[in-house]
Amino acid sequence: MAKQNPLNKGISLVGHFTRNNLERMGSLIDGVNAKAGKPRQYKAVNLGDDDYQQDLFREQTLKATQQLIGTRFATYGKYAKKVVPNSLFQNTVDGAFAQVAKLAATWSQIDLPNEHRFADITDLDDEQRYALATDIANQNRALATLGGITGLAGLPGLLADTLWLLLVSLRTVYQLAAVYDKPLTGKQGIKMAYELLSSADLSKMQEKQALLAGLGVGKGLLDNAQSSGLHSELKNLGLKNQNVNYYAEQVDSIASQVGIDLDNINLAWLRRFLPVTAVAIGMSYNSRLIDEVIGVAKATFGPEPKLASPAITDDSASEAKVDVDADAKKDDDKVEDAEKKKQDNSAADSKSDDEQESSDKEEKTADSEKAASSK
Repeated sequence: MAKQNPLNKGISLVGHFTRNNLERMGSLIDGVNAKAGKPRQYKAVNLGDDDYQQDLFREQTLKATQQLIGTRFATYGKYAKKVVPNSLFQNTVDGAFAQVAKLAATWSQIDLPNEHRFADITDLDDEQRYALATDIANQNRALATLGGITGLAGLPGLLADTLWLLLVSLRTVYQLAAVYDKPLTGKQGIKMAYELLSSADLSKMQEKQALLAGLGVGKGLLDNAQSSGLHSELKNLGLKNQNVNYYAEQVDSIASQVGIDLDNINLAWLRRFLPVTAVAIGMSYNSRLIDEVIGVAKATFGPEPKLASPAITDDSASEAKVDVDADAKKDDDKVEDAEKKKQDNSAADSKSDDEQESSDKEEKTADSEKAASSK
């Protein structure tokens, strides 16, 4: 056996240490989520079906890009549709997401062989596969949750968080498929991976994106207001976006009534508070979203739940039958005892009658003899 390179040995030790800590962190997060929410029953996905809805990752990635670039994205898209056919644009988007899936597949293939538990994956029983799948799920749960740290970057972090969560979710699907010896490979594997994501309940992603986008806009507003003043920045924001013009005017009006000069407010503490809030929101939502992916993947690739064996049911019936027979036997014994007792009583009564009759006969005989002797 060839001696392992010291560099490779060091990298392997670091990877093992990292995986162990990620598993512990993921287990803690799973415990917190289990206490906070209700247990769910996930349904398996019939992979290979051509008729399935588009996953929300694609929609939310495009929305995050639009929010990051701003009005220029809508302008470019408007002119692009006039020049570039819609089919070509769609193929470009599909190609980009296919590359993300390939990256996730490569990541999973690099990571899994380093895990000694994968040495004899085909020989594992259901209990061992479940334990290994739990460890893999905890690793990815921790990785997805840590993606919430991108909230520190504001709107750019929103796009980074979405892409990171997509990458970790695909990695989860590929790894759990490998754990249960149902690997996803090639273009068909990419299609199945996205099909599984589309079947998971990721509706909370829209809520998360809205909150993070609002915090991102607020952080940008405060950053600009640090130099130009909050009053001026609110006025400029209202001019740029008519939807927020009403709210900007209300804030300005309330500040005037209370006697607060918006331009002289120290916004340093608020600028620090918003990113921390964004991180907390991102981590919380990511841990729940990856739970949905893990649950659906386990239900799809894992063994079907074992129902009660007929033998167990038969044994129960047999036990019930034995109990009924025992009760019936007890009743029969009681009846037999009663009848026997009745017969004994009858025999005793008959014996008493015979003895009484015999006694009467003896008395009559004695009286007759006495009468004859007197004569």
